[in-house]
Amino acid sequence: MSRVIKEKIVERYQGRFRDASTVAVVSTQGTDVRRMTSFRGELRSRGIRAMQVQNRLCRRALGSTNLEALKDLLRGPSTLVWGGDNIVEIAKVLAGESKTLKTLEIRGGVSEGRVLTKADLESFARLPSREELIGQILGRILGQARRVAALVTASGGRLAAQVREVEKKSPPPEPAAAEPVRADGEPAAAETKEAPKAEE
Repeated sequence: MSRVIKEKIVERYQGRFRDASTVAVVSTQGTDVRRMTSFRGELRSRGIRAMQVQNRLCRRALGSTNLEALKDLLRGPSTLVWGGDNIVEIAKVLAGESKTLKTLEIRGGVSEGRVLTKADLESFARLPSREELIGQILGRILGQARRVAALVTASGGRLAAQVREVEKKSPPPEPAAAEPVRADGEPAAAETKEAPKAEE
């Protein structure tokens, strides 16, 4: 391979991974073309990309970048996987694909400058996704709201029951005595007033 071609490949790698901060390294050695095409298609549908690289040239391209730590993972046939929302999403997709693609070997990766082992990626794959976390948080919020509403309703119900009990135990109020009325419609109480004495 001529020096010019090598420089072009290094520039291509630098362009591809310039903005990447999270990359996983896998091996797909022994995977046939049809299955590899299907694997790439599954990744692409999730906004994740994969690229087979030449280790020595890739090390040169990634030197002095935040992905420089990948150099220790670039041994044998290497495929770099990047994209998606975060390392958890990449780990989940790779873990899911490895169940059907037996030739897929997850080696590790780098996220925000931190080196990740295979065990790290496997543990990330078991974490809930962003959508699952949002659902769990909403469920907890709604659960708290339901409990508060139930407590308020129960307190109101107990208060109403206590009021009914008090009403049952209290004697009914006595009806007010009706005021006697004369035949002409005037209150009879007026008759009780002392009549003026006649002058003697």
